[in-house]
Amino acid sequence: MPKPVLTVELKELHDRASEATQFLKSKVEGKMRTKGTQLQIEGAKTKQVKLLLHKFLHHQGLNHYRVLSQSGVLEVTPPEKHVLHPMEHVGSPPTGAQTTPYLFPQTPALTPKKKKTKPKLKHE
Repeated sequence: MPKPVLTVELKELHDRASEATQFLKSKVEGKMRTKGTQLQIEGAKTKQVKLLLHKFLHHQGLNHYRVLSQSGVLEVTPPEKHVLHPMEHVGSPPTGAQTTPYLFPQTPALTPKKKKTKPKLKHE
């Protein structure tokens, strides 16, 4: 019975893929073949290799990288890029007289706006 083959995709590591391959070769027992950016390991447990990849990423300072496992394929993915949108300011800031009415007694104080209430529906 042939041993299951685990494929590790290191494409997203770019120039550190060879270092990851060397690290895995030193830690995992079993036949290994490399095909471009893929590393194929015979008879290795997925959990063990995933843990070793996390360990390698941590040692390299790539803590935000992830290792995804999908049916015999482990894939190293870079962190997702989040776009920060600047907050949109609606309206203008209140005047000094509105925020400090005790300094300006002749002007009206700033009062909160009342919410409009929806009329209740009568059930018959």
